[in-house]
Order: sequence, then C-alpha cells, then structure tokens
Amino acid sequence: GSNREGPMIDLSTLRRIPLFRDFSDEQLSQVLATVSERRYAKHQFIVREGEPGDTFFVIASGSIAVCRVGPDGRETILSILKEGDFFGEMSMFDSSLRSASIKTLTDVEVGAVRQVDFLGLIDRNPQIGRLLVIELSERLRAANALIAATTSQDIRARLAALLLNLAEQFGESVDNGTRITLRLTNQEMANMIGTTRETVNRTLNRFWDDRLVDMRTAHVIVTEPDKLRSLVP
Repeated sequence: GSNREGPMIDLSTLRRIPLFRDFSDEQLSQVLATVSERRYAKHQFIVREGEPGDTFFVIASGSIAVCRVGPDGRETILSILKEGDFFGEMSMFDSSLRSASIKTLTDVEVGAVRQVDFLGLIDRNPQIGRLLVIELSERLRAANALIAATTSQDIRARLAALLLNLAEQFGESVDNGTRITLRLTNQEMANMIGTTRETVNRTLNRFWDDRLVDMRTAHVIVTEPDKLRSLVP
C-alpha cells in the first residue's frame, strides 16, 4: 500500500523485469535514473487510445488490461499484462498516437520512462533491443492465438482457450489443478472473447457442471486442462 517507506521502484524491482534481466548493477542504476514512479488505483486509465504518447512503462506491481473501445462504445480487452511486463513501447519508435487504451485491473505501480531517455538507453545497451524484439514477438504470438480463439464460432471453444491462456499466464498449482490468480469479472472475460456476460456465465456454469473447472471460490481453478484443450479447434 501507499504507507510503504522509500521509493517503490528500486534496483530489485528492475531486476525482476525480464527486459533488464542481463543488466549489471551499473546499467540498472542508469535505468533507474530515468524512471519516474506513478501509482494508479483500480479501474483507471493510464493511457487512452488516440492520445499522443512519448512514455514507456514497466509494471512494478498489479495487472492492467490493454483495451480498445469500438464505435458502439463496447470495450474489447486485447490482452492482460502483469508485474514485470511493459507497455507503451510503440510510441518509442514512431511518433504515432496510442494504438490502445491501458486500464488498471488492480491497484498498479508503474515506472515511466520518457522516449528520449529510453532511446538513449537502447543506444547504450543494445541487448534491450534484442529482448524487446523477443518479447514483442511472444506478444504477437499470444495475440494471434487469442484472435484464432475469438474467430472460432463456438463460444465454448473461445472461453476454453481463454481459460487455458489465463492459467498459463496467471496460474498457480493447487491440489485439484491450476488456480487463476487474476480475478476477472464475467464481463471482463466477455470483453476478451467478444460475447456477452450472460453467455460467459452460462458457459462457465456448464464447464463447472462437467467438472472442467472448479468455481467454489472467487478464483477459477482449471481442473481438467486436457478436456478444455479438446474443445479448442
């Protein structure tokens, strides 16, 4: 919480961020010198689609949703990022407007780096460039998987793909399976797979009836990943 002493972002925070994993203490100190700290409460926008952007962000704690709002006002969640992830990198390499909005799902602490500082950092530390490319191609692969899941006609297949994806990204092992540590509302899940809250509700209950998931607590537990996988085309 906010009663913690001292800066929330220090060398140990940066060390946990995969982008900086090969950095020496000296290099991390250089990064730290360019970082300003920002805190956001739950359900706030950090950046909005269409606004100019010149800031790169790393997530020190919490989770955020990358989303777009359609002309009809409906929100689509493109992906979810957590502690150690980064966003806002597109504006580093071109001066385009933000391509998506970033909304907090929990209380969030981020480190913000301005474009001019970040580009200087890449010039001095070429390995950041390499790690960025690896991370972005991973993201593209995940996005393609989500698009493939979303274009399937079958809502059961879409929801199964989403749950498997979340279990991989936010899963922890428990006795009867993998608990998804990130709590999403049925509406948020609906926004991710392009359907309605009622449909997610109904489909989740069917999965629960078939014992593919355990929904006794606020956190969904995936109990039969192989059976869920068999629903995905």
